[in-house]
Amino acid sequence: MAEQMDLPRLRSLIEGVLVTLYQRYRHQDLPELCERLRLPPPAPNDGPTKHERLTASLRACPDDRLVQVAEAILDKEPLIAPERNALQDVVWLGRHHVEIPGRARRELAKELDLTDHLIYPDRFLALLGQLWDLGEDEVAVWGPHLGTLRDDIQRHVIRFREDWSTEYLFEQLGAFEAPHPRFGRFLEGLASPAVLPDEQAQRGFVELANEHLRPIGAQLWQE
Repeated sequence: MAEQMDLPRLRSLIEGVLVTLYQRYRHQDLPELCERLRLPPPAPNDGPTKHERLTASLRACPDDRLVQVAEAILDKEPLIAPERNALQDVVWLGRHHVEIPGRARRELAKELDLTDHLIYPDRFLALLGQLWDLGEDEVAVWGPHLGTLRDDIQRHVIRFREDWSTEYLFEQLGAFEAPHPRFGRFLEGLASPAVLPDEQAQRGFVELANEHLRPIGAQLWQE
């Protein structure tokens, strides 16, 4: 199913990103930036501030182009994980997706042994970093002494594999409460050969996942 796109929230999130972007670029860079992000051309250079010019450009952008703008931002601009995830969630919820209830997620996590995935720790961590907030943006603000969720996963999931259960890892990621499209993409990633190159291991994961997905009318396919 797909939910109605929350365009006011999407516009607000884009505006929040533009607050950061105007600090990265000069006045003369704004026309090219707006073109790259599918925004209307900004006001002339002798107009208001960079922030005001970008805000005016967004105001001139019709609702039916906001998804294109959001996708361009996600594709072309470096974002911190909370910004990225918030934009993704609004865009993904507006597309067809399968609803995976919390009970099915938790039951799958209780049975899922990540041993095969952890043979490829860099691939596994890359997938987590693409979909979840691993706390690394907080380090940039508060300092590395606080550690990150990535650090905890490296220690308690990869190095000392008996420390955390899969269910506890999912809880730390926020997977049980995540929007349906994000959790679905997480499962697709765990089944992907880019994350799990071993074909037999892929098949085993897909079969296990489908035991929990079929009762809700969903199914994973092995690539």
